[in-house]
Amino acid sequence: MFTRSIMVAFISSVVISTGAIAGEVIKFKSQHYNVVTKWESSELGDEPGHIRGAFELKGIGVRLAGPSEPPYKVDCWGVGDYWKDGTGSDRGYCKFTFTDGSYFYGEWSVSKVANGHDVGTATYYGGSGRFKGLKGGEKFDATLMGDRSPTAVEGTIELP
Repeated sequence: MFTRSIMVAFISSVVISTGAIAGEVIKFKSQHYNVVTKWESSELGDEPGHIRGAFELKGIGVRLAGPSEPPYKVDCWGVGDYWKDGTGSDRGYCKFTFTDGSYFYGEWSVSKVANGHDVGTATYYGGSGRFKGLKGGEKFDATLMGDRSPTAVEGTIELP
């Protein structure tokens, strides 16, 4: 009886500490608080106001719905075409790093930037630790505010 209690306590602590179970599908909502840390641009000259830009941003993600998760680190890199009327398109990559050292990547794209929003999708890939071999993706809506970009995220992570 005592051995069984120890085993149950051990298994419970492993599940709680990793937050992940093999074969689990995690549906979540998060808010990312991002800041642009690098921005390089040049006007192409092919039409008035056409700018090609490359950027990096860093931030934190906070889980709002789904399994509990401590805040995690967000690092993103992207490129895009933008016009002086505030429209454009962009694409890039993000790395999401969690407090236990596990991480995964996302490849994202936005076909139309407009009205101060970057609305798009991402596909998750790669991964280490509890996210090794994951599949999944997200839909996001980034509000563009100068060098700030708060982003609402709704996604799914499928664990192997």
